[in-house]
Amino acid sequence: MSRRSQTGRIQRHTASYLEPRSLATVLPRPLRLVTFAALALLVAGLAITLVVSRLVGPASTDATAVAVHASMGGFDPAALTVKAGATVKIELSSMDSSAHTDGGGWHQFAIDDLGINQKVGPLTSEVFQFTAPATAGTYRWYCDICCGGKENPSMRGTLTVAA
Repeated sequence: MSRRSQTGRIQRHTASYLEPRSLATVLPRPLRLVTFAALALLVAGLAITLVVSRLVGPASTDATAVAVHASMGGFDPAALTVKAGATVKIELSSMDSSAHTDGGGWHQFAIDDLGINQKVGPLTSEVFQFTAPATAGTYRWYCDICCGGKENPSMRGTLTVAA
């Protein structure tokens, strides 16, 4: 064998060791599939966790308060019934993030006839209370911060005071 052919063989042999090798060429196929599946499950789990935490909204802070959730879609529930003269405790929660361009995730619970005007920031809750009027009647609440304000039918609710 000539010196020239031996040198070429050595260079080719050492060159294969110097080339970068990917994980795909090192691991056997079944192990690569298991690794891919594990990574896919991890990413899917994180995505589901983020979506669920966004849909659930802020955690309740007062078990004795009536929960009212406000979002760009309206109030949930959109109607409350209370007894005349009763102390009413409401936990107002904004289900929207600050990324909303209309109102920045802020919401309001306002009843002009009763002098109530409570606001809550994005993805937070606030508990407030008031005394229901002594006489029966129906009062409308609204949010005038976003979504067309109190003119938007979905941004309104009804408080019914029963005798």
